[in-house]
Amino acid sequence: MTATQKKWIALLCAIAAALALALWWRSPAEAPQEGHAGHADSHGHDDRHAEAPAAEDDEDGTIAMTEAQVRANGIGIDAARPAAIQERLHLPAQVKADADRTVAVAAPAPGIVQTVLVSPGAQVRKGQPLVVLQSAEVAQWRADAASARQRMLLADSVYQRERKLWDEQISARQDLEAAQSALREARIGAQAAQQRLAALGVDGGGARLATVTLRAPLAGIVIERPAVAGQAIDGRIALLTIADLAHVWIEAAVASGDLGQVTQGMPATVTAAALPGEVAGTVSYVGPVLGEATRMATARVTLANPALRLRPGMLASVDLLGQAAAAPVTVASDAIQTIHERTVVFVRTPAGFRATPVQVGRSDGKRSEIVKGLAAGARYAAAGSYLLKADLGKSEAEHDH
Repeated sequence: MTATQKKWIALLCAIAAALALALWWRSPAEAPQEGHAGHADSHGHDDRHAEAPAAEDDEDGTIAMTEAQVRANGIGIDAARPAAIQERLHLPAQVKADADRTVAVAAPAPGIVQTVLVSPGAQVRKGQPLVVLQSAEVAQWRADAASARQRMLLADSVYQRERKLWDEQISARQDLEAAQSALREARIGAQAAQQRLAALGVDGGGARLATVTLRAPLAGIVIERPAVAGQAIDGRIALLTIADLAHVWIEAAVASGDLGQVTQGMPATVTAAALPGEVAGTVSYVGPVLGEATRMATARVTLANPALRLRPGMLASVDLLGQAAAAPVTVASDAIQTIHERTVVFVRTPAGFRATPVQVGRSDGKRSEIVKGLAAGARYAAAGSYLLKADLGKSEAEHDH
């Protein structure tokens, strides 16, 4: 090997060493550039956060859902449209006996209950025996009535004798007039004694002057029966109560703020567990005074109760219907949901649904007026919106974690 060849080999080795050193120096700095380039698209944009908009959609109330998923979940789609809204006021209520067809049966005088002939809930006919009493005071009344009748008969006998003597010109005129006056007084006394017994529902009694049988003053149901055999009574406490339940009262509680919407004669519908469906009626009475404890007034609906399905004490609800009025934008009431204290409707979008805040106006229970937030013709989830609310809540919970 010549000296010239050795020089070229040394020069090439030096150049190779310099290149290797240069490459080693550049590699750590360029590595991040190569890693970043792996996220760039054909236009040079970084796509590392491509899924971030989807998370923001969840926060904005958007739910991605295809047409097939909408059908599979049974979500009904409808369009917001004008409709006539007959505003409905929903009130809690209770069934009560019609006070005009209810009678409390009490003893006519102090005494002792001997026998109670009916049980609570029993159906009785008018005139049926209910309770047998023993009363010394009633015995005295009957004795007084019997004495008055005897005095009247005696006075009538004296009058007839004096009249005969007067006709035969045997007795004086004043004797006839005295007998006539005594007869009138005896008749008045007998009538008064008999009317007192009749007014208290006490019959003549026959030989058992102290025995009193209380009878049903009307046909109906025994709804209360506090009386028991052997009980001492004073005539002021009801022994039992009978109600004709062919008609009942449905009494609803009306808050003071809603009283302006309630008027006598307005239509109403009554719902109760004992009824097969809604029953139509009208408001027959609106209480003028608020309850001291509840601060609520009473609205009463009187209903026919031919099958006796409704019994006093049952819970019910009353819906009062106002005048129908046109609303330019309405949706199905089931479509309205509350999310984070906001009232929303799930509006259909090309990608799924968006929870759109709305302001609700009047409602009749089936359709609700949208005052603000939704235009007529907008497509929304009319049925199954609760599923969307649940999905949105689940998505937000996953995002939080």
